[in-house]
Amino acid sequence: MKMAFRYPVCAEFHQNAEMSAGLLHHARVIAFERRVLDEARNGATPLLERVKFLGVLGGNLDELMMVHGRTWASRLGAKRVARKTHALLRKAYRVLKRELLPALASAGLQVVDYASLTRDEQTSVDRQFAGTVLPHITPLRDFTMLPGLGFNLAVVVDDEPLAVVRLPDQVPMLMPVDCDLFVWTHQAFAANVHRLFSDVRTIRSTHPFRIIRDANISLESPTDSVVSGFSRTPYGRTIDAVRQRDTNPVVMMVIDRAAEPSIVEHLSRALDVEPETVVRARHVLDFKRLWDVAQMPRADLRYPPLVPHRSDFVRQAAIDPAVERISATLYRTDRAESPVLEALLEAARRGKDVRVIVELKARFDERRNAEWSQALDAAGARVIHAPAGLKVHAKMLLVERSEGNDVRRYAHVSSGNYNASTATIYTDLALMTCDETIAGDIADLFAFMAGEAPVPELRGVLMAPFALRAGFSALVEREIAWAARGEAAQIILKMNSLLDDEAIDLLKRAAEAGVQVDLIVRGASALSPSSDHLRIRSIVGRFLEHSRAWYFRNGGDEEVFIGSADLRPRNFDRRVEVMVPLRDRALAARLRYEVLDLYLLDTLSARELLPDGRYRRVTPRPGEPGLACQSVLLDLPSSSTDVTGSDNGDDYRPPHVGRGHAGARALCVP
Repeated sequence: MKMAFRYPVCAEFHQNAEMSAGLLHHARVIAFERRVLDEARNGATPLLERVKFLGVLGGNLDELMMVHGRTWASRLGAKRVARKTHALLRKAYRVLKRELLPALASAGLQVVDYASLTRDEQTSVDRQFAGTVLPHITPLRDFTMLPGLGFNLAVVVDDEPLAVVRLPDQVPMLMPVDCDLFVWTHQAFAANVHRLFSDVRTIRSTHPFRIIRDANISLESPTDSVVSGFSRTPYGRTIDAVRQRDTNPVVMMVIDRAAEPSIVEHLSRALDVEPETVVRARHVLDFKRLWDVAQMPRADLRYPPLVPHRSDFVRQAAIDPAVERISATLYRTDRAESPVLEALLEAARRGKDVRVIVELKARFDERRNAEWSQALDAAGARVIHAPAGLKVHAKMLLVERSEGNDVRRYAHVSSGNYNASTATIYTDLALMTCDETIAGDIADLFAFMAGEAPVPELRGVLMAPFALRAGFSALVEREIAWAARGEAAQIILKMNSLLDDEAIDLLKRAAEAGVQVDLIVRGASALSPSSDHLRIRSIVGRFLEHSRAWYFRNGGDEEVFIGSADLRPRNFDRRVEVMVPLRDRALAARLRYEVLDLYLLDTLSARELLPDGRYRRVTPRPGEPGLACQSVLLDLPSSSTDVTGSDNGDDYRPPHVGRGHAGARALCVP
């Protein structure tokens, strides 16, 4: 039976009606990665920032295959989608070779092939490689347990079995030849691999390859290796389960096109690689390691550094004798030092009541979260996992402080993780408040997750999986009712992805009823515009756009929410998520006009989703100045007046109005 698609998606997949809905979702994700690749081609972006986008693309595609590759292999169309994944990397290599490397050379940073070096330069590189890298490398004759990712060489030697040599992950991607000349480390690796085989006369050939292993693991029960007392703890079970990834099936192998079929067959047999998941490539490169290149010491080729407002909220709470309790959720944690985690540990050591909900199923962060959990537990904190069997994706902090005869609550709710590393990469929105309605709701939510109270009836905060779907539906239905009465109605939603069928049907119905629906969807969207009242755009840009926000006009009594939830079934139904209202009207107005309207006005970095599923770059009208929303946002802190605490945001006007950016108020439904 042929499948009829209700929502147009990536144009090239429209004709294949036999592809499953899951594969169509993956196609949408690949379409998003194309937009990431476009950022690397943007000549207005500083050069090393463009290189960084190739690193982002490489890491994203690795994770995409690790998470979904096994599913693809079991479904019709798997080979096609896997090859489209690698086709993006081929395009990325062309961008690197034809655009970025020549531009770096023009800027005084040359990255060259090993073969192009002079004999003296090669000797210098060989000496450096032999002294710093080779001592950490051992050839593998049995490579069935070869780790995923990274960079490997298949080495063919005379009268010997095939050997595999892996480049250590900690080795930088580039090796310096002199102060402004660099060579690819993997090429120096291939040129020097013979030093590892001193007892062999001839190395016939070397062939680079990478493998990607399935990342899915079971955290429900201990593995066979669980024997110790530690392994019977949730932390030990998690760490043991993460080790499964080292031996999980290979879902994709990319290998040098010049490798003979017998070499590919040997590797495929040893690694149990299915033939349809093997990709032959002219160039094999670990693209995510291009982050190394982006860190080259040339400040003039990067954006000027941002100076953050340093918040000591959690640290001060940890040492404040009046603070009685600190509660926090942790989803993605720092690899090493974490200001938030260190403050929570300090609070627990000082005897405060510290409750921490740590998500042990945050993909690729399971081990780190388990290790932090163990440290928190040892310090005396109450560590809670999977309350009511739910995954906790909400990002919340609550400090309860004794003030006079009362206990005052300070709540912090964010769309982003309490992670110092990702905070330098993504932009997010957060609310810090003492509002008793919101802080009280957050306190009730923590009590529920700690097992101290039943599912709470919240007064202002929308919480998944119990009330978020119903709350979202009610907000949209209210706009439909306003439109039915002939009143102006508008919805603006900003999110990472839009994949929930019920939400899509509701938004389509709202647009058909006359509600102006504006959607800013960074990644995959299963909804395409079907009327003049429905507009969908995507913005990636410098900030990588991680924030989620909702706006509803509500007959002029506007409501704005921020939080952690995308419009996906998992966010509505299977996770703890929160969307918190901005009850201060001036703050709500600032978010509406300084953020959401700006993103709808962008004519330099936005792409518009078309009815056929393709994306088209938005450009300024002839004679009009272009507007880049992220650049305007960078100017706002110095030009905005402080409206915090105002009771009335009706007369608020955004600072960018009247500064050459026409139409900022035109988007507001009158």
